[in-house]
Amino acid sequence: MKKWAIESDVLISPDKTIAEGKIVMSNGSIDAVTAGEINCRVVLSIKNGVISPGLINSHDHLMGSYYPKVGKGPYQNWLPWDNDLKSDPVYEERQQIVNRDLYLIGAYRNLLSGVTSVQDHIPHFVQEPYLDILPLKLISEFTLSHSITSFALNWGGDVAEEYANAAANSLPFITHIAEGFDDETRVDLNTLKQKKGLGPNSVLVHGIAFSEDDIAEIAREGASVVWCADSNMFMFGRTANVREMLAAGVNVCIGTDSPMSGGLNILYEMNYDQQLYKELYNEKLPSKQIVKMVTANPGRAFFLDSGRLEEGMLADVVVFRHEGGDPYDSIVNATLADVRLVVIEGMPVYGDAEFEEIFQELEVEVEKIVVEGVEKLVIGNLTGLLDRVNRVVGFKKKFPFLPVQDLSEQQ
Repeated sequence: MKKWAIESDVLISPDKTIAEGKIVMSNGSIDAVTAGEINCRVVLSIKNGVISPGLINSHDHLMGSYYPKVGKGPYQNWLPWDNDLKSDPVYEERQQIVNRDLYLIGAYRNLLSGVTSVQDHIPHFVQEPYLDILPLKLISEFTLSHSITSFALNWGGDVAEEYANAAANSLPFITHIAEGFDDETRVDLNTLKQKKGLGPNSVLVHGIAFSEDDIAEIAREGASVVWCADSNMFMFGRTANVREMLAAGVNVCIGTDSPMSGGLNILYEMNYDQQLYKELYNEKLPSKQIVKMVTANPGRAFFLDSGRLEEGMLADVVVFRHEGGDPYDSIVNATLADVRLVVIEGMPVYGDAEFEEIFQELEVEVEKIVVEGVEKLVIGNLTGLLDRVNRVVGFKKKFPFLPVQDLSEQQ
């Protein structure tokens, strides 16, 4: 793979910022991150940009990538919501679409918002057929349970065995937990401990019912928590005590959950989370902290070689529009139009049409689309995917998280 570089106004690692930063990439990895001179023939200069690690969506269900939201909450736990979902006409409409295309819808929903890796919470045998056809990366190395209650779906094996496998192989053990307020769900963390599933490899999704004692225990064990605030508020009218988690030193990550219960995309979710935090605690959750919750923190939680821009890490990179001020604010406040370029393991996969030469230089085949009025380039056949969906459901289906036109529609 050719050696090439990106330079722009500012680069975030995300722990530090580099003015006039440059990142050099080859063979899928980062060769250098610097403000100094570089020895590289192919350099893409992007004005008014902030270079960031590729975003990581820590919780999604790609097979549930549909719209609109469905639910009549607030609920006591996830099960009555699932029952409402499966009796709704929107679910019946979704079921007409083959799983392959639902996975592609979910993948493009993430990619267009700057996500380079997404955690698709589902058993391996479901997602494995689609790993090689998606335009981004699924976090595919993990062990799991669906959840900890007696009414959990039968995903994974015995909790103790799943966790032991994760610990022995430097993998995350991922589970929904404390997602609700019934008597059983409220004591999920104690149940998890009894089943020997709590430790530094644990990735605990939701945690709405966690007590202060639970949070202190999670911090002592070094486990990670995934915050899905929009989904939590929609389904339950409450969310996890994130301020207490951050104060305790818990490694907190952000996930969107499915768009049938959660946020439109990771950009929406970051902005929503900052606003909700202000409403709940009357203080601002700093944009830098939020950016770490979609980069470095999930990189640590899922044992990834990404989430930070450092020499030797995978070259998963996104460039956002930046008009000055705090570069972290530029990311948290970004819209889909502000995603300038997405690079996965050193190859551009999505970006503004003005960067067409770099796609050509690196021999990346793309189609031209329009997103929020901006001409873009994207790998694969996104317009063909949307056409297939329209034919199957029998009308022009609109997804707010994929506001895509082809060039013929714009003319």
